[in-house]
Amino acid sequence: MRLTLPTLIAALVTACPARSADAAAPSLAFAPAKEAPARAELISEVLSIAPGEPFRVALKIKHAPHWHTYFLNPGQVGMPPAVKWELPAGFSASPLLFPVPLLGSFAGAPFYGYEGETYFLQTLTAPDSIQAGERITLTGKASWLACKEQCVPGRAALELTLPVATTTEIDPTRFADFAAADASLPQSHPAWTLTASESGDTVTLHLRPGPGAVASPEKVHFFSRDSIEDATQAQTLTKEGDAWKLAITRNPETDPRPTALNGILKSDTGWTEGNPSTGIDVRDLVIGNPPGNPASTTATDAPAIPPGLLKTLALMFVGGLILNLMPCVFPVIGLKIMGFVQQSGHDRKQVVKHGLSFTSGVLFSFWILCALLLAGGIRNWGGQLQNPWVVLSLLLVMLVFGLSMFGVFELGSSATGVGGKLANKDGLSGSFFSGVLATVVATPCSAPFLGSGLAATVALPPPLFVTSFTCMALGLSLPYLLLSFFPSLVDKLPRPGPWMESFKQGMSFLLFGTVAFLTWVYLLQVGDQLAGQKSLHVLLGLTVIAAGFWIYGRWSVPYRSPKARILGRIFATAFLLGGFLLSKPSPAAPVVADAPVIHWQDWSKEKQDALLRDGKSVYVDFTARWCLTCQTNKAAAYTEATARLFQEHGIVALKADKTTDNPEIDAELTRLGQVAIPVNVFYAKGKPQPHITQTVLSAGYLQDFIRQHLGSP
Repeated sequence: MRLTLPTLIAALVTACPARSADAAAPSLAFAPAKEAPARAELISEVLSIAPGEPFRVALKIKHAPHWHTYFLNPGQVGMPPAVKWELPAGFSASPLLFPVPLLGSFAGAPFYGYEGETYFLQTLTAPDSIQAGERITLTGKASWLACKEQCVPGRAALELTLPVATTTEIDPTRFADFAAADASLPQSHPAWTLTASESGDTVTLHLRPGPGAVASPEKVHFFSRDSIEDATQAQTLTKEGDAWKLAITRNPETDPRPTALNGILKSDTGWTEGNPSTGIDVRDLVIGNPPGNPASTTATDAPAIPPGLLKTLALMFVGGLILNLMPCVFPVIGLKIMGFVQQSGHDRKQVVKHGLSFTSGVLFSFWILCALLLAGGIRNWGGQLQNPWVVLSLLLVMLVFGLSMFGVFELGSSATGVGGKLANKDGLSGSFFSGVLATVVATPCSAPFLGSGLAATVALPPPLFVTSFTCMALGLSLPYLLLSFFPSLVDKLPRPGPWMESFKQGMSFLLFGTVAFLTWVYLLQVGDQLAGQKSLHVLLGLTVIAAGFWIYGRWSVPYRSPKARILGRIFATAFLLGGFLLSKPSPAAPVVADAPVIHWQDWSKEKQDALLRDGKSVYVDFTARWCLTCQTNKAAAYTEATARLFQEHGIVALKADKTTDNPEIDAELTRLGQVAIPVNVFYAKGKPQPHITQTVLSAGYLQDFIRQHLGSP
């Protein structure tokens, strides 16, 4: 299963730039989502850098239980972590080093990846031109894909500020991190001699132990960096005398066929006595001929047509056909059926033109997708889902069409298809746009057969790559082409009539379902922006946008007076703009290492009393997700300055969450003489006397309130 998103809109929008911030010490960046399935942190091995000298950094990813990210070669599907630096002039960065991965299974497909706490090392080199006493700020962006039962793209703005000294100074607090990072990397193991041979579609890796080698490697697997192996096939380890051999099935879709092994050879028991590394770093190990076979096996022997091509094309065609039944695409079925019903009494040639126009829209969109993929702008099928601007754009498109179909407003009285004002008098532009829309809403889905078909397609040379996606486009278009070319099928559809308005309104709920899905994806990306209030802002913003279209539909219509139509358009525009500003993504600011945050713990009476017995100062926030004032307080009062004050005084923050019924919280509120939330209570230095704040908080008020009871730190 893969998380995907429409590609066409991706070419029309750009992501918001990250906001930089100055830092006084080496700074770190975290993934913004508090409950994210994977958190990314940038750590530095040094406290200062020197001119012309290299230094190491690491992207440290902490996975939530049972979530995983991917190796450079993800196996069958997936996307590896990446760091894109924006370095000052003269600085350089080495490729990202990937640790030894694990072999897992996700949605029935094998993957190569990582769980738990993982380090990805990278070496940066400073230019000779920097001077001691300067402060250098390095910025970049990290991206990754975390999966469990679903996949969630993640990204973080990275910022690292380091002083320049005459010599590089190691950070002693990072010894443990970088020791763990080094131990997780594959290493050179001179205790083993490796050779490789090939017979048919099987590459055999021969392993001969020497002094210091472990007695028996176990669960051995080769993870290539270039997808030379077929990840769906098991690798077989057998003992042959005092040596071992590992049989690896070639990936039939690699073109040209790699003639050397590059990757990581893993054994759960390690390779050398006393060495904790479980991986051997295999570099450019030439694949020779099997013993006794003088025939040459080179890349030039590979067939001109990649093996399995017909199977790949068939899988893509069937996958495109089945896309019509996927939840992402199902709304388009209703739209096109309405179009054919409206055309059912027309000339057959006109109906055929509509079918061909629709297919042209699908083909055009898929060819644009191919161009983007081949140009390197999109790394995998639907990977642009990582861009919240793309998600919001598609969400709004589907919301607009849903509201129009429901009757809130009309896109245009001349429209004969979903093309709206894009349709001309024959409606062919509308049919073409319907094909574009079908492709746009298809890319969030990966239908059955598409998983393996897409995995094979991305390895094809450009002409066959385009051919494969064309097969998928034809599969998606086939039902509509059949209705166009066989009028008898169209004649079986009901004739146009009053029932069509009810049918159209019913079909709008399919679009609203797609809006709900895209909103869920969008909230995963921006939900924790604006101090955790972005989820609320998005939902309010979409409501305001819907109200704007309602105003347009009620007052900007021909039977209204010119003045009413003008006012209706002005108010509609104001609502649409206001809703968009509420729901748009905020610029992602890097979270620096010394930027404090309030670490909330769940409240209980027992925990509160225990902290007070220990002499702790305790702050309790009685809150709920449905409490609007609570959310406003959170955004306004719990700033970095407030968090720093909490840290300086050692205040323990407890959250009493009334989102669901909690009798213990109700009893505590009654004891405090309160009946409604928000309620914020402060206990100073272990004293049981409660100090209750005012209802509406600001950062300045709360900080003064703390100082009033504790003084300056």
